[in-house]
Amino acid sequence: MSGDRPGGPAEEDRLRLVPRALARTEPGDWLVRFAFGAGVSGLAGVMSTAGGPRLGGLFLAFPAVIIASMTLMARREGLRQARADAHGAIYGTLGMIAFAVCAVFLIGRLPAWAALVAAAAVWVVVGLGSYLVSRPVGRRLKRLRNI
Repeated sequence: MSGDRPGGPAEEDRLRLVPRALARTEPGDWLVRFAFGAGVSGLAGVMSTAGGPRLGGLFLAFPAVIIASMTLMARREGLRQARADAHGAIYGTLGMIAFAVCAVFLIGRLPAWAALVAAAAVWVVVGLGSYLVSRPVGRRLKRLRNI
């Protein structure tokens, strides 16, 4: 890709945290994200009441906030950036799966707060870890394709 350093990640693939960017987020964008999240949480509650907690949990796993964020990203920054965010969602999804598995095993064995803190820690470790492990693997695969 143009603008890449030789052997380095593309700009949209670089891991970065820019706290001041939060201040530039428009209030309407925050509302869209929270509305999607609240809507899906409400739907999960209704489905839990109607069909049981497993059915409700299925809807809790629905990535409403990701859809809202990617829609806003594509509109504001273009499809390339939205695609990069979609790639990042893969790692977050792996973390969510790890969170759910951890919570299933720990809730009931530990106090609820401890089980959820542990599951959240597992989510961070698996999500970030899978990203960090995939970077060198992805670069090697890219070099092999170019040979």
